[in-house]
Amino acid sequence: MTSGDGALGYGRYGPSRAYTREVSRRLYFENGLFQIATDIAGAFLVGDAISYGTFADDGLRQIVEDFWQANSFEHLLSGRMITEWMLNGEQAVLFPTGESSPATDVPALISLLDVDMGGFELEVDTTRGALPADMARAVVLRQSSGDVRRWEAGEFTWAAHNAMYNDARGWPVVMAAMDFCVAYINMMNMRLNVHQLQQRLLAVYEAFMDPAGVDANGNPDGGRYEWNLKKSGFSRMPENGGVLTVVHQPGYTDTDGTKYEGVRERIDFLRPGQGASEAGSDMKLILRMVALTIGGCPNTTSARAGATRTTASEMGLPSVRLANVRQAAIRNNVTRILRAEAKRRAGPNARFKTVKGSRRKVPVDLIEFPLNFPQIREESYEDIVKRVELALTHAIVDEETAQADLGYDPALIAERRQGQTPKPMPGDPKAPKEKQG
Repeated sequence: MTSGDGALGYGRYGPSRAYTREVSRRLYFENGLFQIATDIAGAFLVGDAISYGTFADDGLRQIVEDFWQANSFEHLLSGRMITEWMLNGEQAVLFPTGESSPATDVPALISLLDVDMGGFELEVDTTRGALPADMARAVVLRQSSGDVRRWEAGEFTWAAHNAMYNDARGWPVVMAAMDFCVAYINMMNMRLNVHQLQQRLLAVYEAFMDPAGVDANGNPDGGRYEWNLKKSGFSRMPENGGVLTVVHQPGYTDTDGTKYEGVRERIDFLRPGQGASEAGSDMKLILRMVALTIGGCPNTTSARAGATRTTASEMGLPSVRLANVRQAAIRNNVTRILRAEAKRRAGPNARFKTVKGSRRKVPVDLIEFPLNFPQIREESYEDIVKRVELALTHAIVDEETAQADLGYDPALIAERRQGQTPKPMPGDPKAPKEKQG
């Protein structure tokens, strides 16, 4: 069975996948709010660069290290993969095949296939599993030249967001935020138009036109000549301020008792802030909806915790949970890519150790790779530090786990410490006793 996009417009479940993806990709370059919200949400999930920890099997560690370095994988993930994942909701990672396939002792250079490319097809088989990555049997690209390229199972990995009802194709992660970002920009443009109009109309001058007025030659003109003179007096406003003269003629009663109304001319200055408070409240609401719908996007970033951590007080528990779900999907995708490389290098039936010093080995599909992603939790940073200190003191966790828990890179720390005598862990019986005063 082949799973495709369908025609543009409305499909069986509403807007088609191709149309939704087209709008998502276009908005990223046309709508500044949508672009920065997408980038912030992606950076929040993967940070500036993920890393990996220690492997029990040296052979597997070498495979991952070679692949990681050859593909600059941490930068590929944070600089491109996460953005395309957010906008497309699908990701096809291809391994070189045929004559381009490297030897098994050399790391593979992966490529990302544009799922929006014409001729792209995904062959699926629902008997292979319930997840989109398992359903995907082959990736097919029908080129305009007539050539057909195929990547079979093991030569690619597939990931899809919100793929349901045995449909292996996904939807953009940021789909729900698109309308709100458009609404925000539209409202902001309307407010700018109002301010521009108000800047051009500083005040309204109500001038008296005398029905019995005459022109410069003494001919009756209904007061138009005098009115034009008054109007010309305010055609240019003084730069540094000045005095505006207006007429105020009080009413009076003549000797026959006839009452005459007074004449008043005035200038009313406009208030440019009218309606601003209501508009500001609406725009804040729309921004909250953008943060909510884009999926775990933080409202603020904790200065003490750095760019890779937030707290429940800043996000709220539901947003934390949603961000954790998003991060788990990315972790699963990265794990599948590394497993595919391990099978290519060591063979599909290769087995690896999971515990140092143990003889037991398991297939790579049963191994959880020690990937270090930014921690997203409900705890404050102070609470995390206290918990880690307690766990270290009672030897509940090792130093590497504690380092990752605090947001540091264990691999980088280990590299810097090479050749140095390791310090004993708190709670270690071999640790020197503190001198009592």
